[in-house]
Amino acid sequence: MNNRSPPDRVGTAATGYNSNGKEVTGRWHIYPEMAAAGLWTTPSDLAQFAISVQNGLSGKSNPAVSQSMIRQMLTVQKGHWGLGLLLSGHGKLLRFSHGGSDEGFDSSMMAYAESGQGVVIMINANDDSGVIGRIENAVRQQYHGP
Repeated sequence: MNNRSPPDRVGTAATGYNSNGKEVTGRWHIYPEMAAAGLWTTPSDLAQFAISVQNGLSGKSNPAVSQSMIRQMLTVQKGHWGLGLLLSGHGKLLRFSHGGSDEGFDSSMMAYAESGQGVVIMINANDDSGVIGRIENAVRQQYHGP
């Protein structure tokens, strides 16, 4: 098993760029670690994950994860982390997030647990400018979040 893009999807996959603006050799790096660095997804699929957490918390149908498990995911387990999710705020302003970075790609998912609002950002660059954080801040301000 490997984490290469299926042949029929290669043409639509983004090319990664390093922080110096140079293209990643081979368009993207293939990592031997399947779970941490080797996962591939789309912004839409990652947004669907966030929505499923929000829906499951509110008691709407979530066939994959129980409401009780979602509550555990959204409860601090250590530091600021729930189960696989970084947590901030509390009550109606509880946010969950997770970011990632591979050679040539940066991403972030941030969503409010109760309001149904959130944002997923993926860029095909290792960007040290903080653009992802600025986009998240703009979304929070637009929706009057902290």
